[in-house]
Amino acid sequence: MPLEKDKLHGGSLGKPLLVVPFFTVVKLSVIILAAGEGTRMRSSLPKVLHPLCGRPLLGHILAAADALAPVASVVVLARETVERVRAQFGEKYLYVVQAERLGTGHAALQARPVLRDRCDEVLVLLGDAPLVRPETLQAVVALRRARGALVALLSFIADPPAGYGRVVRDAAGQVTAIVEERDATEEQRAIREVNSGAMCFDAAWMWQALDRVQRSPVKGEYYLTDLIALAIEDGGVGAVAALPATDPTEAWGVNDRAQLAQVERVLQTRLLDALMRSGVTILDPAATYVDVGVVVGQDTTLLPGTMLRGATRVGAQCTIGPHTLLVDTTVADGARIRYTLAEGAVIAANADIGPFTHLQT
Repeated sequence: MPLEKDKLHGGSLGKPLLVVPFFTVVKLSVIILAAGEGTRMRSSLPKVLHPLCGRPLLGHILAAADALAPVASVVVLARETVERVRAQFGEKYLYVVQAERLGTGHAALQARPVLRDRCDEVLVLLGDAPLVRPETLQAVVALRRARGALVALLSFIADPPAGYGRVVRDAAGQVTAIVEERDATEEQRAIREVNSGAMCFDAAWMWQALDRVQRSPVKGEYYLTDLIALAIEDGGVGAVAALPATDPTEAWGVNDRAQLAQVERVLQTRLLDALMRSGVTILDPAATYVDVGVVVGQDTTLLPGTMLRGATRVGAQCTIGPHTLLVDTTVADGARIRYTLAEGAVIAANADIGPFTHLQT
C-alpha cells in the first residue's frame, strides 16, 4: 500500500511554498509460523495440512496473506514437514526450516536471511489461525503505518481471557505492555483484551531487535512477544499500537480436532451467509456444507443434507438436495438434483436427477 507524504518546495522571490504530494511504496513481507509439532491433533498428517472447507488449514492463512500483495511470504516449518507443505503449495512461497523448536522469536529469526533486504515491514501470522480476514490484516498494517509505530498487533476480547497475553493500556488508551498470564497481577488478569499473535513490525527495527530477545528461563525459548517491551523501550509509549478485532473468532487457533471442528463451523457460517446474501436459499444452514470457491447461482435452493465440494459450480434456479453430494461438478441452470452423488459430472440445464443416483466423469 502506498503512503502519501507531503514535500515542501521553497519558492524564489517571495513566492509561497508549494505542497507537492509524492508517494513512497512500502514493501511488505509476511512470515507464517507453522513449525509447531501439532501433537494434540493425534495425526500423521501435519496439522497445517488438515482440510478445512476444501482447503488445507495453512491455505487459508496464505490466501489472506496473498490478498495484501506482499513482496514475499515465508512459511517457517519443522524439518519433517517442509517438503510435504512445499509439495502442497508449490514454489510461489518461500520455505525455511526451524531445526530446533525454540519459540516464536527464534522461528521468526529463521526468515531473516531471506527477507532482510527485501522489505520495509513484516507481518507475522500464526499458521494455525485460519479465520483471520484479509481486510483485518490490512487494517493492522495500515494502523502501524498511520501511527508510525514499530509494532502493530491484532488484539481481541476474550471471555474468559485465560491463557492469553493481556494487552495493558494507559489512561489515554496507549499500549504499555503485553503481559503473559503467568506474569500478570490479579488486576492484569482481569483484562479481557488479549494478543492474537498477529503482529506487523517495522522491518529494520525488528531484525536487530530479535537479537536482543532473551531466552526464557522457564521454557528456554525466545518469544516474539518480547519485542513489545523492546519497542516501548526504544520508541516510548506510542511505539506499539493494538487493533481490537471486531470479530473475536478471527483470532481462534487450532490445536486439536475439536477446535478444528469449531473453526470449520465458523467458516461454514461465513460461506453460507455470503451465499444467502447473494440470492441463494438455504433451508437449514446447520445441515448444509460448502467448500471455499464453490459457486451457486441466484434463486437456487439448497435443501438439508446438501454438500458442495471442490470446484463445484451450480447455476441459477436449481434445487439441490436433500441429501446430495456434488464434488467437482458443474450444474447448469434450472436443474433439480436429489439424493445423488455426483463426482466430476456435468449436468445439463433443467435436468431432473435422482433419487439414488451416482454420476461420475
